[in-house]
Amino acid sequence: MNSDVDRKKFNDILVDSIIEGLDFGEVILRFIELKSNLDRNKIVDEPEFFTEELEEIFGLWIANIFKENILRFLCGKLNINYSDIKDLNFQEAVRKAFEKYSEKP
Repeated sequence: MNSDVDRKKFNDILVDSIIEGLDFGEVILRFIELKSNLDRNKIVDEPEFFTEELEEIFGLWIANIFKENILRFLCGKLNINYSDIKDLNFQEAVRKAFEKYSEKP
C-alpha cells in the first residue's frame, strides 16, 4: 500500500492524535505552525521537526509526556499495540506505526 492517499490518511490520524494527546492540542499545534515552518499536513514526513518544536516550548520532560500521550492515542486509533512502539523514540514510533498502518488491507 503506502500510497500518497495512505500517507494523507495516516497524517490526519496523527494530527488528531496530537490534538487529543496534548492539553489544548489545537492551540499548541497552531502555535507551533505559526512560530515555525511546520506544516500539519506533513508531520508524518518530518516527525523530528515536530518533536524539536515541542521540546523547545515545553522542555524535554513535559514534551516526553506529551509524546507518549500522542503515541497512545495514535495506537488506539490504529488498533496497534502500544507495546510494539513504546521503546522507540517518537520519530521511529511514528514511522513504525505508519508501516503497520500501510500493511493493513
